[in-house]
Amino acid sequence: MHSGMETDNSIESQIAAVLNDIHQKGYSSAQPFSIGKVEQRMLLFAQANAVVLASDELYMSAKQLQHCMRASKATKGLVVDDIDLINFPQNRFQMELYYDGECFIYTDGQSKFIVHPNYMMKICREVVAQVNFITATRMKDPAEFTLPKYQKI
Repeated sequence: MHSGMETDNSIESQIAAVLNDIHQKGYSSAQPFSIGKVEQRMLLFAQANAVVLASDELYMSAKQLQHCMRASKATKGLVVDDIDLINFPQNRFQMELYYDGECFIYTDGQSKFIVHPNYMMKICREVVAQVNFITATRMKDPAEFTLPKYQKI
């Protein structure tokens, strides 16, 4: 990162800036931000299965990114690399997508990224429901998604 004002306003640089804050200060006060539109297969699955999607944008927040990196995950070796979090908005389209009855889960076979379809969060002092990235975790068992609770989309 360079000093001074950040001119690159890409989603990747926003995520990188939040991760940088968390590494340096332990938190970030960045507002939640959209990382793009909810993709078609999630939309269609939600419509077909009466899952309420709170928005057509997928949001990410500093609080949730901080949650991904908490110490309890680190000690178990479950923290997803920064680069995987930074690239998630782009890479999610190539990942497998599952629904577990509550949340959507993107996976690349190494990590899983949890997305809540109807998450209450505060944006600019207003509490709103959004489709929101909740957390990411390294996978221990690639066979996890063969469990009956997971529906492949």
